[in-house]
Amino acid sequence: MGIQAWFIILGVGAMMMIVWDGKRCKVKPHVSSVPEGLYQTPVATAFIIPDVSLKERSPPKAVAANEMEPAVANVSEGSRIGAATHISGRVIADEPVVIRGHLEGSVIAPNHPVSVAASGHVASYIEGSCVDIDGQLVGTLKANTRATLLSRARVQGVVEAPRLECMAGAWLQVDVAQKASLYRPKIALVS
Repeated sequence: MGIQAWFIILGVGAMMMIVWDGKRCKVKPHVSSVPEGLYQTPVATAFIIPDVSLKERSPPKAVAANEMEPAVANVSEGSRIGAATHISGRVIADEPVVIRGHLEGSVIAPNHPVSVAASGHVASYIEGSCVDIDGQLVGTLKANTRATLLSRARVQGVVEAPRLECMAGAWLQVDVAQKASLYRPKIALVS
């Protein structure tokens, strides 16, 4: 047997070890709280979204209109209404809410942030601690701490918030209310 045959046998052996080691790593449990005998191979694989603080965040970066990058903050936990989802009714949440689809009705999460992505459309009522709009809203927006209208926001109706942030490019035609007093100027900002 020549040296070439030994290299082929050695290469096949190394490949078998790599494949075997890869399979061995996949069946290791990743959660230490699961007893060793009870672990089963998962049916679905979850993905991890990086943790983004909603309280301390930098101003949103400029995004081209054809870019699919979401301008609203991603949250690691909470409710997500997907882009292909259409809801008619009331959503009451005790967790953060991200809306990428259509919602005709109300979204109420008074102690948590609510975000409407660029593909999102809400008709009627949104209430949250911090409300970020990058999509469309027709109706009432009530933010307990802050409302932010991002560059692709299209808002028509009433905005009630102690603090209102409006980025360049946002379009709004609203009555603005701060606490108990209601200001009546019609505002239409187009940049």
